[in-house]
Amino acid sequence: MQITMSRRKRIKDSGCDAMSAQLGTTITRLRKAGKLSLGDLSEQSGVAKSMISQIEKNESNPTLATITRLSQALGISVENVLSFSPDSSALVQKATRQDIPLIQSEDGLCTLRIIGWIATVEYTQWYDFVAEAGGVLESSPHPDGSVENLSVLEGELEVSIGNEVWRCKAGETLRYRADRPHKITNIGTGTARATMVNILAHTVER
Repeated sequence: MQITMSRRKRIKDSGCDAMSAQLGTTITRLRKAGKLSLGDLSEQSGVAKSMISQIEKNESNPTLATITRLSQALGISVENVLSFSPDSSALVQKATRQDIPLIQSEDGLCTLRIIGWIATVEYTQWYDFVAEAGGVLESSPHPDGSVENLSVLEGELEVSIGNEVWRCKAGETLRYRADRPHKITNIGTGTARATMVNILAHTVER
């Protein structure tokens, strides 16, 4: 069956629209997973805040250069940001090490690798947490009702919220209210490692 030029154009435009929408969703989820505001991402990428907002709302078709700057700021490859598969393959995604965004604590002694799926980051956030001796990770409150699950794999960590303090050793798990300021400290003499899963009560637009 012959396909007319106008139909080809409609098919092409439809594919571009779908990819653009996927891109906007991906950028939004990665930004929120990295706890970045639009202003933060703009400052780190050099892309105007208004442009990022338009991309996230699917109101703009960014250039490859813009996508590259955003990808670098978010700590993920361009290929992964642009990946869009309309088929029904059983494989949802394969992420390489360079595709896993990395967050560092202010003291530079703690790192969080975002290993959870970005499609669900607005509801569940899954991290690989590593802290050098004495490292401290301070976090702002998550949405009301959120719960953080910390499972220690190596070493010993201390979690403090207000006047409450708990210790957690390898093989143990702490679950605590994360809708208030909280802090995780490596109180051991060596490197500590844990899996952290945040279950967010609801989504808050930043």
